[in-house]
Amino acid sequence: MKVSWGRPVKVNNFLTTLNITLIAYRNLKKMEARAGETIKKISTVAELRHLTRLPLMLMRKKWSKCKT
Repeated sequence: MKVSWGRPVKVNNFLTTLNITLIAYRNLKKMEARAGETIKKISTVAELRHLTRLPLMLMRKKWSKCKT
């Protein structure tokens, strides 16, 4: 998965505005890759949680229709 904050120039301009040391292009790409992997893991876990709850939610809807 590829995550991008925009061009490195934009990131460094933003950091300059905040008086923060600039980030080298190579290090910026490493951080983007790390963030991308983390985002991918979190989204996978969230998707699995939803899929495991889905049958239960569908059963509840089905039973609530039958009771009325």
